[in-house]
Amino acid sequence: MLKELTIPQEFVLLALDRETNKLKSIFRQHIALYTVMACLVELSLKGKVKFEEDDTVTIVDSAPTGDKPLDRLLEVMTSEKPKKIKKWVSYFYQHMFKQREVYQLVVESLVEKGVLEVEKSEILFVVPKKKYVDVANTRNYIVEKIRAELLEDGKVEEHTIVLALFLNAKKMLNDYFSEFERKALKQKIEQLRKEKIFATIKSIDKAIRNIDAAITTSAASAT
Repeated sequence: MLKELTIPQEFVLLALDRETNKLKSIFRQHIALYTVMACLVELSLKGKVKFEEDDTVTIVDSAPTGDKPLDRLLEVMTSEKPKKIKKWVSYFYQHMFKQREVYQLVVESLVEKGVLEVEKSEILFVVPKKKYVDVANTRNYIVEKIRAELLEDGKVEEHTIVLALFLNAKKMLNDYFSEFERKALKQKIEQLRKEKIFATIKSIDKAIRNIDAAITTSAASAT
């Protein structure tokens, strides 16, 4: 039975190319930064941080969650002054080691769960190379969960909505759903925005859009 995964764990899995099991080219440069932001979204879902109206990220509860990447992010954020989402993106963009550390902890957590295997090899026997293998075929499980909850009648979980919002911001749904399904997903999300379940994740929805915009801006200003 597949153990429940967090938003960052699911993001890392879906960022892998289905054919080569390597990171998709569009994520290679910023995979770690997006993973950190996925952890921030997960912390909000768990009630550990709050996205304020002015986009400031407030730490509500700094007690450990028991999840290593989430706890490391909490530790870093607690040691700094409160910042708006854009400033946190800029902070981690400038602190490559810290974003890579959180990303590596997410990868290691997937390995520990038996979901992912990391195969190491070398190019021309010199350049180290890593290949990530989804041994449990978990990506299909994640995609089918989104399909079952958002494209079919039944109970919809907050976690699934937030994951779909995060994936949609990076157009990652394009790789796993047909054009017809993507249109239906967007219609479903718009419908949910008017329902009670969305009230509790309204701030997360806004934060996800701000995160993607801030990463794009940081990347552009660095070139």
